[in-house]
Amino acid sequence: MTKDLSTAQRGIRIAKVRLILHTGEAEEYAFDTAKLNILLGVRNSSKTTTLRVIDYCLGDRGTPVKALNAAVADKYQALSIDVRINGQPYAITRYLTRGSLSKVYINDEELTADAFSNWILAELGWANLNIPLGLNPATAPSLTPLSFRNTFRHIYRDEGSWISFASKEQEFMRQAVVSQLLGYAPQRYDERRQEFDLASATRQLDEAQTADRQAGESSLQAVTAISHSLSLPLARSTSQIADARDAVTTELAVVRRRRQELTGRIAAIEAGNGEEAGSPAGYDTALTAAYQELTGRLKQTTDDTAGLREVLAEHQRSARMVEAEIRRMERLSSSIEVFDALPVRMCPACEQDVDPRREHPVDACHLCFQPVDDDTRLRRAKVEIRSLRSELEDLNEVISRTTEDLGVSEATQRDLESQHTAYAQRLNAERAAQLAPFVAELENLAATAARLEHKLTAFPAIGEILQKRDVTRQALQTAEQRVQEVKNRTRGDQTSTFTPSERCERFANRMNDFLAPYRSNLWVTSNVSIRDTDLTFYVGSRPWHDALGAAPKVLFFLAYSYATLYLAQDLDLDCAFPGCLILDNPYQQGIDEHIVMRVLTTIAQAAEETGTQVISTQQLVQPKPPAIGTIRTFPMPNVYAAP
Repeated sequence: MTKDLSTAQRGIRIAKVRLILHTGEAEEYAFDTAKLNILLGVRNSSKTTTLRVIDYCLGDRGTPVKALNAAVADKYQALSIDVRINGQPYAITRYLTRGSLSKVYINDEELTADAFSNWILAELGWANLNIPLGLNPATAPSLTPLSFRNTFRHIYRDEGSWISFASKEQEFMRQAVVSQLLGYAPQRYDERRQEFDLASATRQLDEAQTADRQAGESSLQAVTAISHSLSLPLARSTSQIADARDAVTTELAVVRRRRQELTGRIAAIEAGNGEEAGSPAGYDTALTAAYQELTGRLKQTTDDTAGLREVLAEHQRSARMVEAEIRRMERLSSSIEVFDALPVRMCPACEQDVDPRREHPVDACHLCFQPVDDDTRLRRAKVEIRSLRSELEDLNEVISRTTEDLGVSEATQRDLESQHTAYAQRLNAERAAQLAPFVAELENLAATAARLEHKLTAFPAIGEILQKRDVTRQALQTAEQRVQEVKNRTRGDQTSTFTPSERCERFANRMNDFLAPYRSNLWVTSNVSIRDTDLTFYVGSRPWHDALGAAPKVLFFLAYSYATLYLAQDLDLDCAFPGCLILDNPYQQGIDEHIVMRVLTTIAQAAEETGTQVISTQQLVQPKPPAIGTIRTFPMPNVYAAP
């Protein structure tokens, strides 16, 4: 904020409120500066709605229905206000269409609600702070922004905040806003931020110490258990792990070389190079060759035996077929006389029916009429039987010879199998005698190699355990450094014109000036004072909310609002001078209407004196505002349906 701004330029001034219908037409209200602007109208005639439009355009994050009510949200497509911020004009617009509800448009430039707060704080020159989320910085869980909206709730006093500083406002935020208005929030929260940072860093240090202690104990126990079970040296660092791994790897390489050497010698022995391999004296090198020759003979004999078995089976099957044919022919021969008298009823060739009553010679065929006698048929059957019996005799002779050959082959096979087994036993005995010197050593080498390989698999697990311990140790060192940095942090130089107590005193004096005329009828006899440490407002020796009833509380907040108009005049450029004041329905808690009008007249005079702006509402049934230059009235033309 530049130093040459006059009081009349500093802060916010509402120049115009514009409500844009869906047809594109607009309803406008232009307000004056250095005056009290009173919106007059019956109930639901858009007085409060107009103030809510200003509030909504200045960054309200609620929905249009919640912020304005459904009738207004449905009637208009956009809301806009023309403002001057520290003398600079801006058009601030909120569109009530889907997709734009969460946006604020500054001269058609789109901003989010969060970005709008940062923008307007920068334009006003107010401190943009993050404050501890709680009264005690040391126990606050986090930081929260002191946004423009927090301070604006003390400037815009709606119907729900006439007996409290702001509706639903927590005490830590109230203190922050008051210190912001009085101009020493940066100084106050520089100290509190350091307390918060130190407490947060200390909590992180405690957590890091606990984690490091637990990680150190658990890692030592785990590494000790692994090292003991595998007979490894106890490693306490990654370098010690590397040394132990190198030692095991070297030992394993020696074992593998020795095993390879023994394996080569065994391969030489199995290849028959017994003398070159250093085999025992007397080893018969021809034994393997004899075993191989015997194996070939046994295979040939086995194949021959299998072939003879197949031939014998075929001959036996043929003999059985011939025997079956002989039995069939014998049955045919014996049945010739039995079936001779049966008439033939169907031709066996063409399947034509044959009439058994047709005439034919007695000794002729029923079908072809050729001569037929019993002797001819019997002779033909007997000839066939004799032929079959001759074939059966030949087959039996072949079966007999084949059976004899098969017996000889099977006997030879059994003899060769016996010899083969004997040779195999001799060969195994010879090889066992040669390999015996190597077997025990190979078994020992295999066991040693397995143990060493098992040890190697343990090193990654040990390394991961120690790495987790190192991570917690590094986190501990970082936390210790953070605590030390916070402790060593130097606070910024405070070159303020007034001390916090002086600022509180000046603000309280301005409130007491406002309240002085009402001591005899509405206000109490005690003065208002402010404690600068926690921004508690006292009336006499008691906190304001304990000392005042409902009606005096309304007067208290009118005095509070009145004092904000003089911030720039009473204090310096560090104060958050609002420049405007919005009062919605100050007729509260049964206060006489004429007293309220007298109060508003006093506030109007203050607006003229300080060059600020006040916007208030009043129903038509209230006393008519006096026709003076510091008050301007606006009859409201619209009447909305009750929400």
